[in-house]
Amino acid sequence: MEHFKIIVSDCHLSAGRVFEGRQNPHEDFHFDEEMSDLFEHFSTGRYGAKPDGTPVPVELIINGDFLDPLNVPVDGEFEDAVTEALSLKKVKAILAAHPRVSAAIRRFAALPGKTVTYLVGNHDADLFFPRVREEITRAWDPEGRYPSPKVKLEVEKDRLTYPEGVEIRHGNQLEAGSHLNFEKPVLTDFLDEPVLNLPWSSIYVLKIINRMKWEREYIDKIRPVKVYVFVGLLFDTWFTLRFVFLSAFYFIKTRFSFSPTKRSSWQTTRNILKQESRLFLDLEDEARQILDERSDLKTIIFGHTHRPMNKLYADGKQYINTGTWTKMVHLDFRGIGHQVRRTFAFLHFFDGQARCELRQWVGEHSPHAHFDV
Repeated sequence: MEHFKIIVSDCHLSAGRVFEGRQNPHEDFHFDEEMSDLFEHFSTGRYGAKPDGTPVPVELIINGDFLDPLNVPVDGEFEDAVTEALSLKKVKAILAAHPRVSAAIRRFAALPGKTVTYLVGNHDADLFFPRVREEITRAWDPEGRYPSPKVKLEVEKDRLTYPEGVEIRHGNQLEAGSHLNFEKPVLTDFLDEPVLNLPWSSIYVLKIINRMKWEREYIDKIRPVKVYVFVGLLFDTWFTLRFVFLSAFYFIKTRFSFSPTKRSSWQTTRNILKQESRLFLDLEDEARQILDERSDLKTIIFGHTHRPMNKLYADGKQYINTGTWTKMVHLDFRGIGHQVRRTFAFLHFFDGQARCELRQWVGEHSPHAHFDV
């Protein structure tokens, strides 16, 4: 039967432009209206029902890092011992800051044939807590149900695989520094209450990136970071030196000092250092390796890297990266400059086949829009 899937990722909805009584530099998502239009477009018209009234099946797949609790401060601080109560507080703040997006998802899910599936990424590991999943599900289910027949938050696996030769993953599991432990997502040993088992990249965001964004709001938007460090040492020397020193300090601290919330292994440390030695971390090599190893796969779809890609190979296989809806600053020849691309993957299933495309949402133009310096 003909059906469609729409995949978005890495939107990083946070606690709003104003939070805890002041301007919030940690909010990177400014397209609530455009995203609402996207959901409406793919649940009405030709995607709503066929001429005979039969509903057209459309699945909205949120492929990780859609909500971003890592970017939500609590009383001005970013705590790395993340309990369920703390996660719940952060997620409630995000949902309250983006009511239009939640309302659009509810309207989408309320229509016949429309469902929502959410995969976990490294910025929204808070979904591993049951009360957090319940809060989000009730906010998005058209009748406020939990569990919901229309909205599913998937925390048992890191991928969705379809017999037509398509696989969807967030992609963070392929990076040692961002790898989540699905078998033990929450730590309980030596602790008064369970806390998230956060990877190194999450600790890095909480303790380095979020603090330094007060001085350079673009610090988390620049790729590749290695090029930024080289240029920064020439033109922004003192800040860049502090950035490099603090990054190294927290890496060593989380690698070699004992803490039940920051456990690591020598193998993980070695893999992180090996991957960090590469200039480009766009996961294309990893995608190509998976495609070579898996004869059942024709298309693999990632997010995570914030670089939209649609690579078609001579053997007919395909790698799509859904990119991000947040501002990025690229310092390499493949896409140099400041970019905002509202990209998503469009999947059309028919007659046992799948056509997969990377698309960019244009939507309706507003009289004015948020401007990022």
